[in-house]
Amino acid sequence: MFQMRCKKLILLLLLSISAFAYDFGDIPKVNVVDIPKGKPLMVQFGKTECIWCEHMAPYLKEIKEKYPKTPIYYINTDKDILGGINSNVQVLPTSVFWNEEGKEIGRHEGYLLPEEIMELLEKYGVLVKE
Repeated sequence: MFQMRCKKLILLLLLSISAFAYDFGDIPKVNVVDIPKGKPLMVQFGKTECIWCEHMAPYLKEIKEKYPKTPIYYINTDKDILGGINSNVQVLPTSVFWNEEGKEIGRHEGYLLPEEIMELLEKYGVLVKE
């Protein structure tokens, strides 16, 4: 009886944690292998229960709302562990910028303010203002 209650409590806890995932708005939450090639883009790596990842989420959401054609993707390294490893992510959050062939052209490890994100999006040709 006690074990059954513990299992139910753990399941409820896990479900509640996933329900409170950060709100990235229209930013696709995908695995690394699912990111399309063909244009420069930004890949934001984070994880559940990362305070700095949580603080960056509204900035990325706001940028995506203002510039909806700007290709930004979010990878949760709790769900795509191999994607993070294969992308050599060692610090969270990490922002990686890819060219149209899917090759890395820039990287920032750590927290970014909105204006810093915008500078990097412009620097790497990812920002689409149309």
